[in-house]
Amino acid sequence: MTVTTRADVRRRRDLRFGLGLSLPAVAVVVLLLGYPMGYALYMSGFSWNDKLGSYHPFVGLANYGDLLSDPAVHRAVGRTLYFSAFTVLGGVALAVLIAVLLNVEFRGRTLVRVLLLVPWAVPPVVNGIMWKLIFDGSSGIMNTILLSTGVIDTRVQWLADPGLTMNVLIFAEMWKLLPFLCLLMLAGLQGIPSNIYKAARIDGANGWQRFRKITLPNLRGPIMFALIVQSMWSLKVFDTIFVLTGGSGGPAEGTTTINFLAYLVTFSNLDRGYGASLAVAAMVLIILVTLFWILLLGRRGDDRTEAR
Repeated sequence: MTVTTRADVRRRRDLRFGLGLSLPAVAVVVLLLGYPMGYALYMSGFSWNDKLGSYHPFVGLANYGDLLSDPAVHRAVGRTLYFSAFTVLGGVALAVLIAVLLNVEFRGRTLVRVLLLVPWAVPPVVNGIMWKLIFDGSSGIMNTILLSTGVIDTRVQWLADPGLTMNVLIFAEMWKLLPFLCLLMLAGLQGIPSNIYKAARIDGANGWQRFRKITLPNLRGPIMFALIVQSMWSLKVFDTIFVLTGGSGGPAEGTTTINFLAYLVTFSNLDRGYGASLAVAAMVLIILVTLFWILLLGRRGDDRTEAR
């Protein structure tokens, strides 16, 4: 015979109360995320092109098979990986470096930290317009500076060359997201006890040894979070591409990433079925990259803990 104690009753009551509080949030998540994702999956199973009429036959996984042999998709995936490699790895490495420098005591440090937030406060669309004006080939200030200092002899068409436009996009995205990453790293640095650094100095450890043995291991959590978040943002970048290229993803598809290709196929070509399959593929890519970082950094953290 099972005896129900007061603790059991209280535990069940707390459980019901917790579930009651969670249900509205779960309902909102299902409504806002589950429905669009489910509808995209549904659409991806049809040959649904509005330019070809109102007949939309069910084609099963045929759209996903077309993705594997589509050269435009291959080029878009390559550009996405190129863009992500610089914005994720370069962005996080630069954020760690800036955070370490801003963690050192110097006059005006508070003002510099406040100024660091400025790019983060600029709306994404305004950020794209600003960099479009700066890198304009005819009247942009970048060409004016480089010409006046003798770095270049003629004006560079930054937004007309596919390779240069992609690099401008990387620069604009890193400028926009660095404040958040730096603040994340600064928060992690603030949690490291200063007596550890003092003890390391007494033991004769130089700056690089303190950074490698103390700073980096203690920043593993913020770095892992930054890599995951930055990877997701870089894989689904849209607004900056749209503004910089006028919604075309050009020149010559130079900045058309996999996410932007899904937009072009769906809303420019009106091929909703194939566009939905591209969107689903982009979502799967984001999930796989997130799992990669979690497994890689989580395993290294576990190995380090066991070694201790």
